[in-house]
Amino acid sequence: MKFFMKGLLFLSRLAFICNLLFFVCLVLQRTHDLIGNRELESMIGVLGWILAPFVNLAVNSWYAVLLIRKRPILLPVWLAVANFLFLLVEIFVHFILPV
Repeated sequence: MKFFMKGLLFLSRLAFICNLLFFVCLVLQRTHDLIGNRELESMIGVLGWILAPFVNLAVNSWYAVLLIRKRPILLPVWLAVANFLFLLVEIFVHFILPV
């Protein structure tokens, strides 16, 4: 059980970092040449645009399974709530906003 919580904590932190990079991607999309380094901008794009929704969905699914099984989530509450709110924003940006 402890191994799974450490894995969930690691993935939650990774999802949070990717989610922050998702917001950086939103800023980069509206401003051009904010970061002069193209390689860094590409890495931020991959982690923020592509990886963030998948990792965040996996983490929130793991939270849901733990809640359904009525197991305690041994994480900071703010991290779980922040990842869930980021997931809602990502769904809105990726699926509802593009017309």
